[in-house]
Amino acid sequence: MGSKSTSRNFPGFDKTFYLGESGYSRAFRGDLDVETDAFGLTRGEVHPAHPIRVDWAMGRAKPVDPVMWTTFAVPIIIADSVVQLLRSHGFTGWSLYEVAVHDKQGQLTPGYSGLAVTGRCGNIDWAQGIEVPRIRPAGIFPVWKGLFFDPASWDGSDFFMPAERGGYVLVVEEVKRAFERAKIRNVTFEPLDQFERSWKV
Repeated sequence: MGSKSTSRNFPGFDKTFYLGESGYSRAFRGDLDVETDAFGLTRGEVHPAHPIRVDWAMGRAKPVDPVMWTTFAVPIIIADSVVQLLRSHGFTGWSLYEVAVHDKQGQLTPGYSGLAVTGRCGNIDWAQGIEVPRIRPAGIFPVWKGLFFDPASWDGSDFFMPAERGGYVLVVEEVKRAFERAKIRNVTFEPLDQFERSWKV
C-alpha cells in the first residue's frame, strides 16, 4: 500500500508545504457517502471494509485529473498514476483506501484510490502566527501568517498531518518537486511559513 515513515531532521517551515486544491472550477468534484468519516479516512484512522462510493457533485462530467477533491473538506482521491509516482520515489507517511468513483452518468470510473495520510507532527501552535496587515476593499485587516508546530514532533514522514484531529495535509519539498515534474494538476503547495489565516487565537 504505502510506506512507513523514517527519522530525519526537519527541513524547515519554508521547505514544508500545505497541500491544497487549485480551485479550478471545472474540475470533477466528488461527493462521498454521507455517513463516511472523512477526517478519519484522510488521517488513516478509519479502515473501511468496502470501497467508499464517490459520486459526481460538480465540475466535469467525468474525472480526468490525477488528483480529485470532494465536497468534504479533506479527502483526496488520486489516480493510479499518482500512486505509482509516490511509490517510485519511496515517499513515506501515506496509505490507500478503496473508492468507487462514479461519473455524472453514474458510470463507474476505475483507476482511483483514496489517499490516507499516516505521518504525524505535533499540534499546530496557533500563537506563533505573525500578524500582517492586508489591504481589502473595505479597509486594512490583519492576517496571521505561519502554520507552525514543534519541529521535534515531526515523525520524519514525507506526508504528514498534525496530531490534533484536523484536515491539514502537509508534505516535504521533495513531494512538491515530484508533483511539479510530473505536471500533476489540480493541486497547490503553500510554504508553511507563508500560510495565512484570518483568525487570531
